[in-house]
Amino acid sequence: MSFASSVDRVRCDFTDMPVMELTIAQAVRLWKLGADDCRQVLDALVDVGFLRWTPRRTVIRAGVELSGSDVSPSHISVRTDEHGNKSV
Repeated sequence: MSFASSVDRVRCDFTDMPVMELTIAQAVRLWKLGADDCRQVLDALVDVGFLRWTPRRTVIRAGVELSGSDVSPSHISVRTDEHGNKSV
């Protein structure tokens, strides 16, 4: 499956199920992608503002509020910082 096809599939699934919340491991199993490929697809959708990372290290559709948590939603950077370290 091409990168563009993977992005389209993930976007479609989050559009169909807007309250879906997944860990990386769950996303890998759901879309049958390698971990690195899955992370790149999710990061691409985060970069354009369609998805966002939560404090629980899950990915959700942007604009969706977390339920059942006393931690408020926020974006977690998954890009390299100025020192070249990745934060997750």
